[in-house]
Amino acid sequence: MRIAVIGGGIFGVTTAIRLAENHSVDLFEKNSDILQSASGINQYRLHRGYHYPRSPDTALSSIKSEILFKNEFNEAVIHTNEHYYCISKNDSFTSREQYLDFCTELNLDFEETSLDVINNSNVSLTIRVKECLFDPYILKTICWKKLKTKGVNVFLNHFASKKIFQDYDFIVISTYSNTNLFLENFPDFIQDFQYEICEKPVVTLPSELNKKSIVIMDGPFMCIDPFGHSNHFVLGNVVHAIHSTNIGKSPKIPKIFEPLLDNGIIKNPPITNFKKFVDSGSKFIPQLKNAEHIGSMFTIRTVLPKIEKTDARPTFVRKISKNVISIFSGKIGNCVDASIQVEKLINNEL
Repeated sequence: MRIAVIGGGIFGVTTAIRLAENHSVDLFEKNSDILQSASGINQYRLHRGYHYPRSPDTALSSIKSEILFKNEFNEAVIHTNEHYYCISKNDSFTSREQYLDFCTELNLDFEETSLDVINNSNVSLTIRVKECLFDPYILKTICWKKLKTKGVNVFLNHFASKKIFQDYDFIVISTYSNTNLFLENFPDFIQDFQYEICEKPVVTLPSELNKKSIVIMDGPFMCIDPFGHSNHFVLGNVVHAIHSTNIGKSPKIPKIFEPLLDNGIIKNPPITNFKKFVDSGSKFIPQLKNAEHIGSMFTIRTVLPKIEKTDARPTFVRKISKNVISIFSGKIGNCVDASIQVEKLINNEL
């Protein structure tokens, strides 16, 4: 059977690799390389559930999916960092006791501790956890190798047209922020999303922070994560990472961001919240004041609208018609599980 997969992010790539075991698969990507958009611009965290105390479903999904991801892409997984989660003493949606109960109920491994690099007067809890990051460059290399080994035909710089629906036996839509674009013929499945233009500053930090991933929970806070196997870090911030947001059927992109989006690390970007990242984050991690800004990455993050209460990040694999399936997910670790779901839906039609 001839199958087209639209979208060369990690979900489209993983699905194409799996389907190519038994079918002829063409993968279409509008950019000049795979994993160039949100799949390549994020915190590179392979979630195990710790991040979602207000959404047990997302946490449980992360636990299951992490195992599948490691089985498929283990060479990209980094096991050598130290991982810490802290609960802010003020303005956290989750208290120290609630977070400990959450970890215990979900059987998440943790060890209560303290960190010299943390301003402990501003946190009520610090735990060391068992979690991993992945190296985005190694992940891309693995993906290309698997695509070639499985015989997937990859079309880069190729914006798939509507004609694709007539040319293939099955079509899988995995286009994240452009999901609605390919559902014009299926209006019942078009929905509102919340689109966020996000900045991910890349920095160097003092040696005391080497190989430390630190997440401040659970509210308008921040995180730092080692960037692959480099000596750099990626900064995250619930508030200051977002430059622009809209709820609707498609993203609205201010002109100043157009040349910045999905274009790798931009040195001296014309617009940046780097100083706000540092000022707000240094009350938890004082050494952030000594961060050196290498540059920033920009991409569009797409989530369900109005999820602030739970911060849920569900994965949807939807059968749109007899021969059309769409994938939408906000967590890279869920990509293998989603590909398995797609394969089952296609097999049910055979």
